Amino acid sequence: MLKKSDSIVLCISGPSGVGKGTVINSLLEKFPEFSLSISMTTRKPRGQEKDGVDYYFCEKEEFESLIAKKEIIEYDIYSNEYYGTPIGPIRESIKEKKDIILDITLAGSLQIKKLIPQAVMVFLLPPNLYELEKRLTERQTESKEAIKARMQHAKLEMVHASKFEYTLINNKINDTINCLEAIIVAEKCKYLRQEEFINEIIAQFQ
Repeated sequence: MLKKSDSIVLCISGPSGVGKGTVINSLLEKFPEFSLSISMTTRKPRGQEKDGVDYYFCEKEEFESLIAKKEIIEYDIYSNEYYGTPIGPIRESIKEKKDIILDITLAGSLQIKKLIPQAVMVFLLPPNLYELEKRLTERQTESKEAIKARMQHAKLEMVHASKFEYTLINNKINDTINCLEAIIVAEKCKYLRQEEFINEIIAQFQ
């Protein structure tokens, strides 16, 4: 378990095509104090994706070596490719009491919650399955068979939405960002993130 922090570790999960990337980029524009935990994957880059910006791209041998060294806090396998989260940036954010966002798989988010109980878990849902398939198709990065597999996987993921603290329907981006802003404000007001400040005030009475 990582050290308790009064910063926010915000895990955003949801099926592929739900719009996690767009939501996270918009959130980072509104909350520049947040940093983004960049995931690592063994899959090839899509379109204009850049190494060290969208993902850290690596070979399977390197990824498996990092797992053995316990430098990957969580990982998942999808379509025979590794997806995982390096522990370094999260450890530094907690140490420096800085807020951080994770674009993370469902299984990864649940694993993060075990290691960081104060992590905030948000699951994004599509307005309907038609819209989800439409978004996947419009990316023009995968075959029909791959899209079909992702739709099946999406169903399995949505069954577990109840394990998350917050669920948001990502229909209109502005509405989603407004809801996330409300979540962030509420989380920052929780006692566990105000405890140090409260204790400082109490100490002044002595």
